Amino acid sequence: MLLVRPGGACYLGRGHSVYRSNDDGASWTRVAVIPQSVLRRTAGVSRLASRLLRYELRALAELSDGTLIAANRQGVFRSVAGAEVMIPAQFEGAGQSVSPPMTLTVGPRDRILWGEYSTKTAHAPPVRLFVSDKGGATFQVARVFEGGSIRHVHNIQFDEQLRHYWVLAGDHDHEPGIGRLSEDLKDFDWVAKGQQQYRAVQVFDLGDSLIYGTDTEREKNAVIRLEKKTGRVERLQELDGSCIYGCRFGGIYALSTSIEPSLVNLGREAGLWLSRDAMHWTRVFGAAKDRWHAAYFQFGSIVLPRGETDRETILFSGQALRGIDGRAFRATAALEHKPGDRSIAS
Repeated sequence: MLLVRPGGACYLGRGHSVYRSNDDGASWTRVAVIPQSVLRRTAGVSRLASRLLRYELRALAELSDGTLIAANRQGVFRSVAGAEVMIPAQFEGAGQSVSPPMTLTVGPRDRILWGEYSTKTAHAPPVRLFVSDKGGATFQVARVFEGGSIRHVHNIQFDEQLRHYWVLAGDHDHEPGIGRLSEDLKDFDWVAKGQQQYRAVQVFDLGDSLIYGTDTEREKNAVIRLEKKTGRVERLQELDGSCIYGCRFGGIYALSTSIEPSLVNLGREAGLWLSRDAMHWTRVFGAAKDRWHAAYFQFGSIVLPRGETDRETILFSGQALRGIDGRAFRATAALEHKPGDRSIAS
């Protein structure tokens, strides 16, 4: 699952193809394909091979004119009117090789912004933010984080009220942080830095605060409320695993957890958590890890789309989970405002 948009539109990735639905996931049409070599096309036929080699779409964004911007581990691509096959984006003045992003952000005036995401730990190169004001055809370096200051960028989200971006960085020791980047991309400062409780991937904006689930294997995960002005944090709800995905479906906030075993995260089920106010959370669904090795064939995750929609149809897919790997689902939830109430019907 990749992206939801207002009005019932949503996007799903399967292999290197992008599918669109205009009816809350009831039916799907292929709308774009990322180019790939013969070897990658051959390996992509097998679900296990795709998991082993990470042959998957990682991020998707849509511009106001319908142009799609997509990213996988090989690069960033954009759709062209009248053609199903996407074309690679170009990078101006990047110098060293570019690490493609985990997420893509569309800000005001269709500005596309993202940060490098790499899992390498052998050295600590600078981490760059890239920007495009040309519909994703070309990207330039917008900002550089000094090597070792952060490991990578998880996400960038625009604050409509305060008119700046929130930059979410990971991963260990002094590296995690939540910072403010001005709308013109000239000024930056950290609001919170250097603790695992600041390790976020997706945040919900409540005006005076940000709500997010932590993504850590070093501490017990939780839903966190962070005050924007002070950086003060409050733990709202203990979670059953690390949190990578979050999405708002109308009046329902959704977070999901992954099975990332560690000394402190012992759960063997991925969970789907829902809330009406982002303050009180209920776990409504769980799925166990399948039998394939987590390090080689991916952690078990309930994958939520990025973005938000005005519909309350909940969309998610399964990754490395028993019985639901590689499958997409749509569900409705009967969730009241009172904490503790829970019901989900698929």
